[in-house]
Amino acid sequence: MSDVAVKAQPKAPPESEPEAHRVALPALALAALGVVFGDIGTSPLYAFRQCFIVGRGFAPTHEHVLGILSLIFWALTGVVCINYTSIILRANYEGEGGILALLALLKPTTRAGNPGRLPAIALLVLLGAGMLYGDGIITPAISVLSAVEGLGVATKAAQPFIVPLTVAILAALFYVQRYGTGRIGNVFGPVMVLWFVAIGLAGALAIIRHPLVLEALDPRHAFAFLIANRWAGILVLGAVVLCVSGVEALYADLGHFGLKPIQASWFSLVYPALLLNYFGQGALVLQRPAAIEAPFYSLVANWALYPMVFLATLATVIASQALISGVYSLTQQAVQLGYSPRVNVIYTSRRHAGRIYMPAITAFLAILCILIVVTFRSSDRLGAAYGLAVTVTMLCTSLTYGTVARKKWRWPWWRLAPLLAFFLMFDLSFLTGNLPKLVAGGWIPALIALVIFTLFTTWVDGRRRFAAALDALSTSMDEFCREVGNRQPDRAAGTAIVLTPSREGVPFALRHEWLRHEILHEQIVLLTIVQERRPFVPPSERVRLENLTDNLVRVTAHYGFTQQPDVNEIFAVAKNVAPGVFGEPIYFFLARPRLVIDRSPEAMRGWRRTLYTIMLRNATPLTDSLGIPPTRIIEFGVAIPV
Repeated sequence: MSDVAVKAQPKAPPESEPEAHRVALPALALAALGVVFGDIGTSPLYAFRQCFIVGRGFAPTHEHVLGILSLIFWALTGVVCINYTSIILRANYEGEGGILALLALLKPTTRAGNPGRLPAIALLVLLGAGMLYGDGIITPAISVLSAVEGLGVATKAAQPFIVPLTVAILAALFYVQRYGTGRIGNVFGPVMVLWFVAIGLAGALAIIRHPLVLEALDPRHAFAFLIANRWAGILVLGAVVLCVSGVEALYADLGHFGLKPIQASWFSLVYPALLLNYFGQGALVLQRPAAIEAPFYSLVANWALYPMVFLATLATVIASQALISGVYSLTQQAVQLGYSPRVNVIYTSRRHAGRIYMPAITAFLAILCILIVVTFRSSDRLGAAYGLAVTVTMLCTSLTYGTVARKKWRWPWWRLAPLLAFFLMFDLSFLTGNLPKLVAGGWIPALIALVIFTLFTTWVDGRRRFAAALDALSTSMDEFCREVGNRQPDRAAGTAIVLTPSREGVPFALRHEWLRHEILHEQIVLLTIVQERRPFVPPSERVRLENLTDNLVRVTAHYGFTQQPDVNEIFAVAKNVAPGVFGEPIYFFLARPRLVIDRSPEAMRGWRRTLYTIMLRNATPLTDSLGIPPTRIIEFGVAIPV
C-alpha cells in the first residue's frame, strides 16, 4: 500500500482563504461598519428608553438618568471594549471567529468519521447557538419597528401605518435575500458611516447644551443607582444589555474582516458615536423630562426628523441583514461540523463563498419575525422579549473561552480565574436582570433556542448511532480481498465511486451481494470526505490517495467547516497525481438507510427516533451538495437500527 498526498497548485480560489488577508485595512474597516456594527449601532433607537420603562418604570430624575447612563457607559466599555474587542476576539481558529469556531478549538477525542457523545461544553455551545437564532428573529423586528416609529413622533396621523409599514419592509428584506447582497453590500459601509456621524453629532449638540451629564462617567453613579433601587435596579440591567446587543457579531464576523479592522472601526467611530448619542439623550431628558417618550428622535430638529427616520430605517435594514447573514453562516458551520442536517444552500456570488442564501432558513426567519411584529406591535413591548438571548449567548461564550484557555492553552487557574470573574460579573448580572423577561416575552427566544438545541443534539446522536451501525456492517480489507479473489466477477468498464464516512475497512455498499458477486468495475474508489474542525484547508492538503490493492484506491478529501466540498474539485486535484484512476464512465454508489427500531436498552427514545427520522428524510441529500449528477447515482438499501 502507498499513501500519496496530492499537491495542488498554490493558486487558491478566492473563497478558500479569509477575505481579511487580501484587502487593505481601511477598506475592511469600512466594510465592517456595514456588517459587524449594524445591530449594536442601532441600539440607541430603543435601549435608553427601555431602561426607564422596565419593571414599574423610573422617573427621569437627575439620579436615575446619571445612574442609567453610567451603567450604559461601563457596559459598553467593559463588555465590548475589554471583553470582546481586546480579549475574546483574539481567540480564533485560524482567523475564524464565532461560538462554534471557539468550540472547534477543542479537538474531538473520537476516531475520525464517527461522531462521539457531546461533552457538557458542547451542549452549552449548542444552547448558545440556539439563542443566536432567537436573536436573529427578534433583532430585525425591534430594530425596524423602532425606526419606523419615528414617523409617529413626526405626526400622529402615521400611527396606524407603523406596523403595516414595518411588516412590508421586513417582507421586502427577506424577499431580496434570494438575489444576494453583493451590490447592496457595497453601500452598507458608507451608509453606516453617515449614520454614526449623524447620531454622534446629534448627541454632541445636546451634551454641549447640558455638559453636566458627563458626570455619569463616574462609576459611583452606577453603584449608587443599583444600591438605592435594589431589585428594581437589577431589572434595569435587563434593558442595559440592549446597548451591547449584537456584540456576538463582532466575534462571528472575525473571519471576514480580521481583528484590526474591527478594532479600528469600533474605537475610531462606533464607540464614540454611541457614547455621544446615549449621553446626548440623557442630557436632553435632564433638560426636558417629557422627552423620555422618544429620546432618540427628540434629539433631532423638526426639519431633520423625516431624513433621520429614513436614515434610521436604512441602518436597521442593514443591521437586520447582518443578523440574517450571521444566521446563514451559523447554519453552514453547524452543518459542516455535523451538528445539523444539510440544508439547501444557494451561492449568490462566484467570488465570495460567504455570500449564500438558504431558502428554508429565510422562510423560517421571515415568518417568525413578521409574526412577532404583528403580535407585539411596538418596540416597547418587544423590548420585554429582547435581551435574554444576547445574555445567554454571551455567558456561553465566556464559559467556552474559559474551557479553551484551560484545556487547550493550559492556562493556570491563577491566570484564568480573574479573567473569568471579570467576564461573569457582566454576564451573570445581565442574566439576572433578564430572567423576569421569561414571562413577559423572553420565552420566545428561549423556546426557539430549546427547539434548535433539541434538533442539534438529536442529529448528533442519530449520526453517532448511524455511523456505528455502518461500521458494524463493514468488513476488513483483507477479508474483502479474499472474497473477491475467490470469485472473479465480470469487470465493468469505468470507475465505481463508493461514498463512505469511514476511512477504514470496506463499506457496506461495496459488500452488497449484487455488486460483490455479479459485477465489479475496472476501478473502485472509496471516497471519504472529512469535515475538519478548522475553518480552511488549503488546496495543497485537500486530497490524499491510498492504493489499497490492484484496482482499489481510497481517496480522502479534507475540507474546513467554512468550505463546501465538491466532487469535481476533488477529481480535478486527484487526477494531477493519478490520471488513470477516474476512468469514464463514473458511477457513484452509496447506502440508502432505512431506519428500523432498535430494541436494545441503549436505543434512542421513541420521540427522538421519530424526530431524527423526519430530519434525515428532509435533509438535502449529500449527493446534491457534492454536485453529483443524479443519473450517475446507484443506491443500495440498508437497515439501520436506531
